Amino acid sequence: MTVGQKNVLEWIGSDLPGPADILSTTVRVPRGSTMGAVGAALGELIGRREALRTLVRDGEQFVCASGTLVAEVVEATGTHRDWSPSGRAFDPAADLPVRASVVTRSGAPFLVGLRVSHVAADLMAMTILGAELAALLAGRTLPPAAYHPADRAVYELSPAGRRRLEGSVGYWARQVAEKPLCAFGLPFRFPDARGHHHVLLGSRPAAEAVAHIVASTGARPPAVVMAAFAALLTSWTGVPGCQLNCLCNNRFSPELRDYVGTVAQETIVPFTASSSFLRSVSRTDAAALAAYRYGRYDPARLTEAKGEAERARGMSCHRDVVVNNTTGHSRVTLPGTGVEPVTDGRVFGAPAEFDVYRLDGRIGCGLGLDARLATADETAGLLGGVERLIVAAADGDVDPAGFGIPPVERGPGWVRARSCWVDLAGVQAAVDLALGLGVARVEAEGDELVAHVGHDIDVSAAAEAVVAAVLREGRHGVVAPSRYARAAGGGRSAR
Repeated sequence: MTVGQKNVLEWIGSDLPGPADILSTTVRVPRGSTMGAVGAALGELIGRREALRTLVRDGEQFVCASGTLVAEVVEATGTHRDWSPSGRAFDPAADLPVRASVVTRSGAPFLVGLRVSHVAADLMAMTILGAELAALLAGRTLPPAAYHPADRAVYELSPAGRRRLEGSVGYWARQVAEKPLCAFGLPFRFPDARGHHHVLLGSRPAAEAVAHIVASTGARPPAVVMAAFAALLTSWTGVPGCQLNCLCNNRFSPELRDYVGTVAQETIVPFTASSSFLRSVSRTDAAALAAYRYGRYDPARLTEAKGEAERARGMSCHRDVVVNNTTGHSRVTLPGTGVEPVTDGRVFGAPAEFDVYRLDGRIGCGLGLDARLATADETAGLLGGVERLIVAAADGDVDPAGFGIPPVERGPGWVRARSCWVDLAGVQAAVDLALGLGVARVEAEGDELVAHVGHDIDVSAAAEAVVAAVLREGRHGVVAPSRYARAAGGGRSAR
């Protein structure tokens, strides 16, 4: 398999059976086309694109030389709009990774819907498939597709490909090792709340402002919006920076520009707070470009590296903040202006998820925030602040601190240690769970978190037990002490 295929199988594995592995697109059929012409176009599309007839199992990919695609036929009505083919999860080892439906009006085809396994395509590949199907339905001849997932796997197994992938793993291992511990360390102010508050923003003035900022800084439009959100987030959380988990499309090589397969992978873009918003925009743009250089990696090797970092640091490698840039691919209905709440029950995988849906003509963004950490009004205020900050910065540089929501109050039990906010009571509870009540006392000494233990305690074994308990806890603000000092005997052991 390619690393892209491995990556998708890794992150959807726990979701199967479910819709997490499915992407879709819809193509208009030219007037006067027959069902036979639609079938021929679908057959040619699948024939030219090996990804659409590739099965993956036991770590390998297999390209089918022949097969049958059964397309659903749906007659359109005035009220029915769910014309996509079945949403049943794909079995990558047994199912062709494509399904089709043909929507008819009075028996004549007028739309074709495709659903494709994410193992076979990413968002850019879906755009390519939609354009090629439209061309085939119009009777146009396409040049042969020259590069396929099997070709990609051959490159990744070559010495040059292996060096490239190992270099990326080394880079990300260093990023994880240097990442601030629990940069999103916030108290659960509403511990009984469930899910996320979800809001959407639509703004034409912000789109005009982004164009002005891009002209003055030379940054790309997504960096402007990402920097605005990250600046307000760090101001609210009271931390000097954060790391943004972002997808990189990885299509910088010429052979990948028209490639149908899955090559997008997650990268980490570091953000550092600044009193100058325009400086933050330039830094974010540069940080994103640096991260994208290492956007292709073997997910299994990276998981190993992350595990080593977690054990050494005594903290899970949380995905604190996820940023999704789906411009050109989103079907979200945005507000005409301002911020509106959403009650779609969407499940988010991180405490904060920021979605960029549109950048041309109108800014379209979404924010999901863990309901245990914030109120619905705070979530709306944070996203609304993104618009206000961007619009203000179009007239000149501004300090982001004046555009967000008031900083969160943590209470006396929280301290700054190990470059992050730490919940001392939460750490003490994890230590008590690992060693027993009263065996160790945790406190902050300067920028270090220290556990004092009795003279008869095996410090190394205690440290390992506490790290294991903290990793199981998996909660922001709970980290393993960096030093263990004996209460008697004076011995110390660094950890």
